Amino acid sequence: MKEVTKEQFKEAYFRLGHGSDGWTQDYWETFFENEPREPMKYKVEEPETAEHCRMMVVSDFESTEYRLFCLTEEAEDSFFGD
Repeated sequence: MKEVTKEQFKEAYFRLGHGSDGWTQDYWETFFENEPREPMKYKVEEPETAEHCRMMVVSDFESTEYRLFCLTEEAEDSFFGD
């Protein structure tokens, strides 16, 4: 996972989230612009393959970082226990 600037994280968020599944401008504004937080690091892991199409964002306040990565649909189902 690569540490990036907030602007690079934002670019990846909109590019990989495709505005679907709730990854909208409103969500970005609410959680990354309007919520007061201590300084956070931003980390991105680009999709390994075209099948890695399900974007995930993790907020780790203990480590003061946001992590963005993509899973396959099958991995997402396993992750959430469906």
